[in-house]
Amino acid sequence: MANEENAEILKRYEPVADMIAATFGRNCEVVIHDLTNVQSSLVYIAGSVTERALGAPTTEVILKELRQHGDAVPDMLGLTSRTRDGKFVKTSSSFIRNESGNVIGFIGINFDITAFSMVNQIIKDFSSTPDLDQLDSPMEESYAKNIDEVFEQLINSSLKEIGIPISNMSREDKIQFVRSLEEKGTFLIQGSTEKIANALNVSKQTIYNYLE
Repeated sequence: MANEENAEILKRYEPVADMIAATFGRNCEVVIHDLTNVQSSLVYIAGSVTERALGAPTTEVILKELRQHGDAVPDMLGLTSRTRDGKFVKTSSSFIRNESGNVIGFIGINFDITAFSMVNQIIKDFSSTPDLDQLDSPMEESYAKNIDEVFEQLINSSLKEIGIPISNMSREDKIQFVRSLEEKGTFLIQGSTEKIANALNVSKQTIYNYLE
Protein backbone atom coordinates (compact mmCIF):
# COMPACT_ATOMS: atom_id res chain seq x y z
CA MET A 1 0.00 0.00 0.00
CA ALA A 2 2.81 2.41 0.92
CA ASN A 3 4.54 1.79 -2.42
CA GLU A 4 1.31 2.51 -4.28
CA GLU A 5 0.85 5.75 -2.34
CA ASN A 6 4.43 6.79 -3.07
CA ALA A 7 3.98 6.02 -6.76
CA GLU A 8 0.83 8.15 -6.84
CA ILE A 9 2.64 11.08 -5.21
CA LEU A 10 5.51 10.86 -7.70
CA LYS A 11 3.11 10.59 -10.65
CA ARG A 12 1.68 14.00 -9.80
CA TYR A 13 5.00 15.54 -10.79
CA GLU A 14 4.94 14.16 -14.35
CA PRO A 15 2.99 17.11 -15.86
CA VAL A 16 5.47 19.48 -14.17
CA ALA A 17 8.36 17.56 -15.75
CA ASP A 18 6.73 17.75 -19.19
CA MET A 19 6.09 21.48 -18.80
CA ILE A 20 9.70 22.27 -17.84
CA ALA A 21 11.16 20.13 -20.63
CA ALA A 22 8.85 21.67 -23.24
CA THR A 23 9.68 25.20 -22.07
CA PHE A 24 13.47 24.86 -22.19
CA GLY A 25 13.81 22.61 -25.23
CA ARG A 26 16.29 19.96 -26.30
CA ASN A 27 19.08 21.02 -23.93
CA CYS A 28 16.83 20.28 -20.96
CA GLU A 29 16.04 16.95 -19.30
CA VAL A 30 13.67 16.49 -16.37
CA VAL A 31 13.70 13.29 -14.34
CA ILE A 32 11.65 11.79 -11.53
CA HIS A 33 13.33 9.23 -9.27
CA ASP A 34 11.72 6.82 -6.81
CA LEU A 35 14.27 6.58 -3.99
CA THR A 36 12.63 3.56 -2.39
CA ASN A 37 14.72 1.61 -4.93
CA VAL A 38 18.03 3.38 -5.58
CA GLN A 39 19.21 0.55 -7.85
CA SER A 40 16.48 1.29 -10.39
CA SER A 41 15.05 4.64 -9.34
CA LEU A 42 14.38 6.50 -12.59
CA VAL A 43 10.62 6.24 -13.15
CA TYR A 44 9.98 9.17 -15.50
CA ILE A 45 12.09 11.17 -17.93
CA ALA A 46 11.31 14.05 -20.29
CA GLY A 47 14.11 15.07 -22.64
CA SER A 48 17.50 13.43 -23.20
CA VAL A 49 20.63 15.09 -21.85
CA THR A 50 22.18 12.26 -19.84
CA GLU A 51 20.96 9.57 -22.29
CA ARG A 52 19.53 7.39 -19.54
CA ALA A 53 16.45 5.20 -19.78
CA LEU A 54 13.72 4.23 -17.32
CA GLY A 55 15.09 1.95 -14.63
CA ALA A 56 18.46 3.71 -14.41
CA PRO A 57 19.88 4.10 -10.88
CA THR A 58 20.21 7.26 -8.85
CA THR A 59 23.57 9.05 -8.95
CA GLU A 60 26.45 8.84 -6.50
CA VAL A 61 25.90 12.52 -5.58
CA ILE A 62 22.33 11.81 -4.46
CA LEU A 63 23.46 8.71 -2.54
CA LYS A 64 26.00 10.77 -0.62
CA GLU A 65 23.44 13.45 0.26
CA LEU A 66 20.95 10.84 1.47
CA ARG A 67 23.63 9.16 3.56
CA GLN A 68 24.59 12.46 5.19
CA HIS A 69 21.16 13.98 5.76
CA GLY A 70 18.50 11.25 5.57
CA ASP A 71 14.95 12.63 5.41
CA ALA A 72 16.28 16.12 6.24
CA VAL A 73 18.22 16.25 2.97
CA PRO A 74 18.07 19.77 1.50
CA ASP A 75 17.24 20.50 -2.12
CA MET A 76 20.27 20.84 -4.40
CA LEU A 77 19.71 23.85 -6.63
CA GLY A 78 21.71 25.40 -9.44
CA LEU A 79 24.80 23.18 -9.21
CA THR A 80 27.18 22.44 -12.05
CA SER A 81 28.28 18.89 -12.78
CA ARG A 82 30.39 17.29 -15.44
CA THR A 83 29.37 13.97 -16.95
CA ARG A 84 31.78 11.19 -17.84
CA ASP A 85 31.43 12.05 -21.55
CA GLY A 86 32.51 15.65 -20.89
CA LYS A 87 29.22 17.53 -20.85
CA PHE A 88 28.77 20.43 -18.46
CA VAL A 89 25.32 20.21 -16.89
CA LYS A 90 23.55 22.72 -14.69
CA THR A 91 21.45 20.61 -12.36
CA SER A 92 18.81 21.09 -9.68
CA SER A 93 17.14 18.41 -7.56
CA SER A 94 14.11 18.90 -5.32
CA PHE A 95 13.30 16.06 -2.93
CA ILE A 96 9.76 14.71 -2.71
CA ARG A 97 8.33 13.60 0.63
CA ASN A 98 5.23 11.71 1.68
CA GLU A 99 2.73 12.91 4.26
CA SER A 100 4.96 11.58 7.05
CA GLY A 101 7.88 13.68 5.87
CA ASN A 102 9.90 10.74 4.56
CA VAL A 103 11.91 11.29 1.38
CA ILE A 104 10.47 9.03 -1.33
CA GLY A 105 12.00 10.55 -4.45
CA PHE A 106 13.08 13.69 -6.22
CA ILE A 107 12.44 15.68 -9.38
CA GLY A 108 15.59 16.80 -11.14
CA ILE A 109 16.37 19.25 -13.93
CA ASN A 110 19.50 18.69 -16.02
CA PHE A 111 20.36 21.47 -18.47
CA ASP A 112 23.25 20.99 -20.89
CA ILE A 113 25.34 24.18 -20.77
CA THR A 114 28.34 22.79 -22.67
CA ALA A 115 27.84 25.08 -25.65
CA PHE A 116 27.33 28.09 -23.40
CA SER A 117 30.53 27.35 -21.49
CA MET A 118 32.47 27.02 -24.78
CA VAL A 119 31.16 30.37 -26.03
CA ASN A 120 31.99 31.90 -22.66
CA GLN A 121 35.57 30.62 -22.92
CA ILE A 122 35.93 31.97 -26.48
CA ILE A 123 34.75 35.39 -25.33
CA LYS A 124 37.11 35.26 -22.37
CA ASP A 125 40.07 34.34 -24.57
CA PHE A 126 39.21 37.02 -27.12
CA SER A 127 38.67 39.86 -24.67
CA SER A 128 41.31 38.79 -22.10
CA THR A 129 39.27 40.12 -19.20
CA PRO A 130 39.55 38.23 -15.92
CA ASP A 131 36.10 38.96 -14.55
CA LEU A 132 33.94 36.84 -16.84
CA ASP A 133 31.99 34.05 -15.17
CA GLN A 134 33.50 30.62 -15.63
CA LEU A 135 32.85 27.13 -14.41
CA ASP A 136 34.63 26.55 -11.11
CA SER A 137 35.50 22.95 -10.24
CA PRO A 138 32.26 21.27 -11.32
CA MET A 139 31.35 18.16 -9.37
CA GLU A 140 31.72 14.83 -11.13
CA GLU A 141 28.43 12.98 -11.60
CA SER A 142 28.24 9.84 -13.73
CA TYR A 143 24.49 9.73 -14.58
CA ALA A 144 24.95 5.98 -14.89
CA LYS A 145 22.67 3.73 -16.88
CA ASN A 146 22.91 0.88 -14.36
CA ILE A 147 23.87 0.45 -10.72
CA ASP A 148 27.17 -1.29 -11.55
CA GLU A 149 28.39 1.93 -13.18
CA VAL A 150 27.47 3.90 -10.05
CA PHE A 151 29.31 1.36 -7.90
CA GLU A 152 32.38 1.55 -10.15
CA GLN A 153 32.38 5.35 -9.95
CA LEU A 154 32.20 5.25 -6.15
CA ILE A 155 35.06 2.73 -5.96
CA ASN A 156 37.25 4.81 -8.30
CA SER A 157 36.47 8.01 -6.41
CA SER A 158 37.48 6.48 -3.08
CA LEU A 159 40.60 4.93 -4.60
CA LYS A 160 41.61 8.37 -5.87
CA GLU A 161 41.14 9.77 -2.35
CA ILE A 162 43.24 7.05 -0.73
CA GLY A 163 45.91 7.21 -3.45
CA ILE A 164 46.93 3.57 -3.02
CA PRO A 165 45.97 0.62 -5.27
CA ILE A 166 44.03 -2.12 -3.52
CA SER A 167 46.89 -4.59 -3.98
CA ASN A 168 49.18 -2.39 -1.86
CA MET A 169 46.70 -1.45 0.88
CA SER A 170 47.43 -2.13 4.52
CA ARG A 171 44.63 -2.96 6.95
CA GLU A 172 44.42 0.73 7.95
CA ASP A 173 44.25 1.74 4.29
CA LYS A 174 41.37 -0.69 3.76
CA ILE A 175 39.53 0.69 6.78
CA GLN A 176 39.96 4.21 5.43
CA PHE A 177 38.80 3.04 1.99
CA VAL A 178 35.66 1.42 3.44
CA ARG A 179 34.98 4.52 5.53
CA SER A 180 35.20 6.67 2.41
CA LEU A 181 32.73 4.42 0.61
CA GLU A 182 30.36 4.48 3.57
CA GLU A 183 30.41 8.29 3.69
CA LYS A 184 29.45 8.36 0.00
CA GLY A 185 26.34 6.25 0.66
CA THR A 186 27.72 3.17 -1.11
CA PHE A 187 26.16 0.84 1.45
CA LEU A 188 22.69 2.09 0.47
CA ILE A 189 23.17 -0.03 -2.66
CA GLN A 190 21.86 -3.55 -2.28
CA GLY A 191 24.66 -6.15 -2.32
CA SER A 192 27.40 -3.54 -1.92
CA THR A 193 28.99 -5.23 1.12
CA GLU A 194 29.68 -8.41 -0.82
CA LYS A 195 31.05 -6.48 -3.82
CA ILE A 196 33.39 -4.44 -1.64
CA ALA A 197 34.53 -7.59 0.19
CA ASN A 198 35.33 -9.21 -3.16
CA ALA A 199 37.22 -6.12 -4.34
CA LEU A 200 39.34 -6.12 -1.17
CA ASN A 201 39.64 -9.93 -1.12
CA VAL A 202 38.26 -10.12 2.43
CA SER A 203 35.12 -11.58 4.00
CA LYS A 204 31.83 -9.73 4.46
CA GLN A 205 32.37 -9.98 8.23
CA THR A 206 35.68 -8.17 7.81
CA ILE A 207 33.86 -5.32 6.08
CA TYR A 208 31.40 -5.13 9.00
CA ASN A 209 34.38 -5.03 11.37
CA TYR A 210 35.93 -2.21 9.36
CA LEU A 211 32.66 -0.25 9.57
CA GLU A 212 32.63 -0.63 13.35
